[in-house]
Amino acid sequence: MRNSAVHCFSILCCMSLGILSITLKPKPAFGAEQVYIIYGPLKLSLTVDSLRTFAETGKVDNELKFYARFAGDQAMARLRRMLQIRSELPVTTVSQLTYAPMSEDFLQRIGRYVQTESGINGFHAIRAAWILSASKSNSYTLIDVMRNYPARGIRIDVANIQKLQNVLLMLINYKNAAIGAIASQAKVETAAESKINFSLLPDPRKSGKFQVARRTLELQRSMPTLKGNRFTRKFKVNLYIPESSPQPAPVVVISHGMGSTPSGFAYLGEHLATHGFAVAIPEHIGSGKAIKEALFAGLINTNVYPTDFVERPKDIHQTLDELEWLSHSDPNLKGRLNLQNVGMIGHSFGGYTALAVAGARLNMRRVDHDCAVDRTRNNLSTYLQCLSQQLPAIDRRLGDPRIRAVISINPLTSIVFGPEGMSEIEIPTMLMSATNDILTAPVPEQIHPFLWLKTPEKYLALMVNAGHTAADQGDGSNPNLPQTSRDILFAGPNPNLTREYIQALSLAFMQIYIGNRLEYQRYLRASYVNSITQEPIQLQLVRSLTPTQLKQAYGNSPPLEFFPAPVEVFAPKK
Repeated sequence: MRNSAVHCFSILCCMSLGILSITLKPKPAFGAEQVYIIYGPLKLSLTVDSLRTFAETGKVDNELKFYARFAGDQAMARLRRMLQIRSELPVTTVSQLTYAPMSEDFLQRIGRYVQTESGINGFHAIRAAWILSASKSNSYTLIDVMRNYPARGIRIDVANIQKLQNVLLMLINYKNAAIGAIASQAKVETAAESKINFSLLPDPRKSGKFQVARRTLELQRSMPTLKGNRFTRKFKVNLYIPESSPQPAPVVVISHGMGSTPSGFAYLGEHLATHGFAVAIPEHIGSGKAIKEALFAGLINTNVYPTDFVERPKDIHQTLDELEWLSHSDPNLKGRLNLQNVGMIGHSFGGYTALAVAGARLNMRRVDHDCAVDRTRNNLSTYLQCLSQQLPAIDRRLGDPRIRAVISINPLTSIVFGPEGMSEIEIPTMLMSATNDILTAPVPEQIHPFLWLKTPEKYLALMVNAGHTAADQGDGSNPNLPQTSRDILFAGPNPNLTREYIQALSLAFMQIYIGNRLEYQRYLRASYVNSITQEPIQLQLVRSLTPTQLKQAYGNSPPLEFFPAPVEVFAPKK
């Protein structure tokens, strides 16, 4: 019974995270009055009014006391906090969001466990209740959603919830074990390194000596839709060029994430440019800022969007082609760019883009195989990766031989590349991961893929407590504004500190591998990272990690395979 009560409260918390709801209003003419807890042959009930009283006052009435007795004080306190979480998403956003295909799939899966009183999937009821709650108030909670639920009762299947909870708990425990294994390996590498007093050396987090010239290019090309039609894709490229550099500047290209713009990485582009790099940040129109509106409007499966798995790398190719042409034809750029050794940095969907351009190949057989499996997905990036199923037959080779080194921050990799695609990368590679990333889960998307890399020059940087969007500065207009709860959820605490880490590691990596400045190897060391790490974001850097270390840290076989069974063998390279 104790487990039943705890699992009941767990799903209520799950609903609050998925629906983000509660402001108490007069009871509507219809709405849920009872929460029915199904556990095997048992059918228990709890009134919504009892939960409302508890959320408002903290009072545990006689009805709720029955469950509180088994749940314990900590679980009850957690339940109350969840019931008090407020959402301020307006009704238009909620309506558009819940009709987007990715959201529909997510709510369909939640609806398997949160059903109508008669046992029907609760998807439609959850969506209707969420929209109605948002239409009645600009600040609402889970209680409001429950009271607007278009059925007299909400049925929660605790037995299935328990199975789901056990799986999620194993994944959480394994992630924590992986974090511990990386920390242990960082200590081993630190102990093996020669001692350096980094306080006496230049600080790669600081700006360099060069002034920076800024320029915007406007490019366009014809591209196909999924239906075979064509349209013109226009996009801009922001350039950051070091002034008075005595030699042609090595080039770094930065690819922003989905829903972002080049301005989100202006801080990194300028930082590298002050140290002598020319930096190009193209705008990815198909999955740029406008995609947020398309996502909320339910247009995520339109003809344009899935093609960005191919068009984003083509944006990079075209950008480099244009820079090559300008370096010979434009008087202001002639002789100023070194395009023989190009570096690539990408974040999120841009992290995918960077790896694809670096040589990782799309693995459509893995996409077809993994996306056909009907399962509850705790890794939200898989919804995005499975959209690539809509692509027609394409050449999987999206690499560019001009790219000689790559940094991929919070990338999505597990399905679109898999071990087969990731192992194709032959150039120096750094994967950056954030432990609190709720969009591209760190273990399946970065930590295990680090094992798949065969290139000898590889690095794994782990930013403990950082979130998915910490690397992206947004429009950069005022980075010192106080963080909102939503900022902390997605970016983690102190994203400015996270971006300082990214600046330092990116500079050192690019100086070594495309700038031929081997003295910067002293900064790509676990000991250097240990010298700059600070709360609340701890930074770890390792060059080696093995399945044995991960298994030993977990104490058992992990819930995720280190190397999923192969689904395709690529033909030998020509």
